[in-house]
Amino acid sequence: MARKASKILALALCCFLSPSQLLAQDLEKIAVKKIEFSPQNNLEITLDKKTEFKAFYLQNPDRLVVDIVNAEAAKPVFECALPDFVKSHREGLQKNSLRLVFDLNQKISVNKSSYQKLKDQDFGRIIIELEGIEKAAAQSNDSRYRLTNDQNKPAKIVIPKTPIIVIDPGHGGKDPGTIGDYARTKEKNLTLAYAKELKKSLENTKHYKVYLTRDEDLFIPLQDRVEKARKLKADLFISLHANSIAQASTKGFSIYTLSKKSSDKQAEMLAQKENRVDILAGVNFSGASPDIMKTLIDLSQRDSMNSSSRFANIVIRALSKSEIKVLQNTHRFAGFAVLTAPDMSSVLIELGYLSNQHEEKQLNNLIYKRKIVASIINAINEYFHKNLKPTQTASKHE
Repeated sequence: MARKASKILALALCCFLSPSQLLAQDLEKIAVKKIEFSPQNNLEITLDKKTEFKAFYLQNPDRLVVDIVNAEAAKPVFECALPDFVKSHREGLQKNSLRLVFDLNQKISVNKSSYQKLKDQDFGRIIIELEGIEKAAAQSNDSRYRLTNDQNKPAKIVIPKTPIIVIDPGHGGKDPGTIGDYARTKEKNLTLAYAKELKKSLENTKHYKVYLTRDEDLFIPLQDRVEKARKLKADLFISLHANSIAQASTKGFSIYTLSKKSSDKQAEMLAQKENRVDILAGVNFSGASPDIMKTLIDLSQRDSMNSSSRFANIVIRALSKSEIKVLQNTHRFAGFAVLTAPDMSSVLIELGYLSNQHEEKQLNNLIYKRKIVASIINAINEYFHKNLKPTQTASKHE
């Protein structure tokens, strides 16, 4: 009886579904690996398998639509970098197809479209040639950005100006910071190693000016670290640290931004510990910091706090794509003295827990270090793509 019922159900489905829909149900989904616009303003969509597609232009409002049969965006979903003639990009399902929609700033036309297999690869890409693009919009491709789904390497990117980044290796000199419970790793050495790797990798992109607050085992007061970054007119300040806690099982990456109020008790305790470091040099900066922070926040810091939070969230997304262990509630808030500058985005990164045996070993691993650095660089690329306006940069640095 059950077998008979299943046959009846199968027949009923055949009556309501088209052959292409039935076929699509049995096929493995085709992944959209990358979306980008070429210098010639062709739309290029890389797929892991060949499939049917159609591309067309619609008016009121102006938009370019691409339907790709039995496809889905590769997970995690990435953002497509857009030239000036495209306002935004969205995606959705249309019957058994993935629909990509590009909202436009002008009228265009689709000249032709084709699928090309990439040389020495099992996959290929859809190429959609566009016409009627205004010259001014086309020229904007010289300052176009491109992001990819390869999370083990920093994404390729073109920046119209040169952002300034200051990396702050936490602790140093007579202040060792946290010391690992197992391999006796000193936080000051670990943060310096990560800072140098991050600086080298950022400089290799040739898109940023990068400075360290210290490049040797040297004690620098917290206030001096901030002042150095401000004198350099930094666009982004990244302070690197490693954490420790009594619970040896706790592990994971976390990132902090400034707030009047700490997100939890642990964040507040950590901020107090880091701020007290200056007492070692005879400068009790932590005693004055509440007033300083209140003034900065009330007068001019709201924008930098917001941009810092945006960057923190981008870092978290980049790390999750790389499958790096992150702490629950990864983005946290506290009154860190090194995050008080009102004129630059600032974050404090806790790379992991030296009180966790596995993570201490992992943090000392070169491959793991480069994986974290690559994720941070991808986040930096995306952040400046979204937030740095050429006019702002030009007036600040030129």
